[in-house]
Amino acid sequence: MTDMRVGEWLVDVSAPLGSGHFARVLPARRARANPAGIVERRAVKIYHARGSAAQRQSALAEIRVQEELLGCPHAVAYVDAFVAEEGEFAGCLVQVMELGDRSLADHLDVEGPLRSGDAAAALSGIATALEHVHARGWVHADLKPGNIVRCRGLWKIADFNVTSALIGTSAFDLGGTLSYMSPQRLAAPTGTRRRVRPEDDMWALGVILGQCLLGELPSTVQELREEEAVRLAAGISAALLRRADVDPQLLRLIDELTSPDAAERPGAGVVARRLRDASATVPIGGPRRPADPVFTIASLAESHNEVFAADDRGLWHRWYVEQRWSEWVPFDHPAPAPVSALAAASPSLHREMLWLLDDEGRLWRSELAVDPESLVPKSSWSPWVREPGPGATSALIGVRAAGAPWARQRLFAVDADGGVWCRIDAGPDWRRLHDPGSGRDVPAGVVAIVPCVSSAAYGLIDADGRVWLSPGPQTEHLRRPRYGPARARAMVLLPDEAMVILEAEGGVSVDAGNLYTGPIPLPPSDRAYLHIAGSARRPRHLELVLGDDRGGLWHTWAWRADDGCWQWHPQWGRLRRSVQR
Repeated sequence: MTDMRVGEWLVDVSAPLGSGHFARVLPARRARANPAGIVERRAVKIYHARGSAAQRQSALAEIRVQEELLGCPHAVAYVDAFVAEEGEFAGCLVQVMELGDRSLADHLDVEGPLRSGDAAAALSGIATALEHVHARGWVHADLKPGNIVRCRGLWKIADFNVTSALIGTSAFDLGGTLSYMSPQRLAAPTGTRRRVRPEDDMWALGVILGQCLLGELPSTVQELREEEAVRLAAGISAALLRRADVDPQLLRLIDELTSPDAAERPGAGVVARRLRDASATVPIGGPRRPADPVFTIASLAESHNEVFAADDRGLWHRWYVEQRWSEWVPFDHPAPAPVSALAAASPSLHREMLWLLDDEGRLWRSELAVDPESLVPKSSWSPWVREPGPGATSALIGVRAAGAPWARQRLFAVDADGGVWCRIDAGPDWRRLHDPGSGRDVPAGVVAIVPCVSSAAYGLIDADGRVWLSPGPQTEHLRRPRYGPARARAMVLLPDEAMVILEAEGGVSVDAGNLYTGPIPLPPSDRAYLHIAGSARRPRHLELVLGDDRGGLWHTWAWRADDGCWQWHPQWGRLRRSVQR
């Protein structure tokens, strides 16, 4: 910490909160504690202008705006202003204001997308602040996540340095950030005095709302062209339409706020009320625990992974090839019915199968073949074909597939009575595993079957959450693992009887079994996890995908080093896709 005295304040010049050509913002504390012994902490904005009358006038204009907004709880509060008399900043105008702990931009970078209710709650206050700004005859003109700050738990507008006073219905445009500018601002002819209107603030708020729900903008604006703003807004809408966890009323609001016609954008007061209403509803993924996320992962070849996910808007997939992930795209053929489970496998190299279990327990299949050299599909995925399930059994409640590209393909299913079934190499005949009439110790009420990602072994989870292991479908042998949780809801079975287990309470634990492995990364601890799937692209490689209770998907992988030890990537990466139903 490097403190420098500025008036009554000790300013930490080593930890700037923000900096630009106009000013810099620094954390500060009052040199003396108050009578109660409390040291007051604030943010100090030091304007660079000393002799420039124009820049001094701009600084005073910003201070005047914040003085007028003192009654608004969602604008960063003005505390004081003075001219520094000595030291490095002598002659500079200084503003003292409320100290925030994080900008919205930093929050999204760290936490990722906000849930619908959280985004609506955060921005309802910002809309209220805009209502105050516009009612007093101003336009903020540079609304963006970096200028929204969290102070004592409330999100507030900050940085009014390009705010301009209305003359009639518009104000002089003193600058801003291109990605949050409306088409009207970007379309102004070069060389003319540009204008900005309250409707332009509302456009920016719509872009920010979309960014909060997505976690990031799908693209940025680089040029002063109105088409760039329209393209960005279209990208936000398209990305949000692929999400099932977004409140539909927020989608409508974003479309209205980013309307190319400025007259169609609702005013700040209307938007504040609509956002408050949206934040008051029970958010998707809230107290009503959602069904497990529906997704699976498969490996088509050494360089190809594919993740399939189902939500209320349909079936989606993305793939990893040539060292990068594709975007999420709709599946070639719509699901024939609402999806309750997915399974995928590669029965032979460069051939892939996807099975869909619908909400009535019926099984469907689609196939794809790719060119071995280019990995480009030879044709589209085939239309869905109904497949027979095990005969004379109740409806299926779960389906999983095994079969890395080098191994035999096996399809496993669980029926509503807890029966476990297996079909090998896509043949027509199902065989019941662990028949209760066999006289062996068979778990009662199996709810899930989990094939190993790279061998014939598989595991079962019974109705009490207990885990059972088998070396493969050719044997009736079952046993309980030596270690493991008291109750599990899902798991991935790795080589040598290692397991990544989702505990019934939503936590994640790892049983290394006989696996010679380095540290396995634990996912973020601020959420619960509902489902997990695994795959293997090659014998010395593992892939895991994890679904959380906020609709997020997370991915990590491991590889086997030459010394035989499995090495894990040090963290889980967000696949940024919602699969909550």
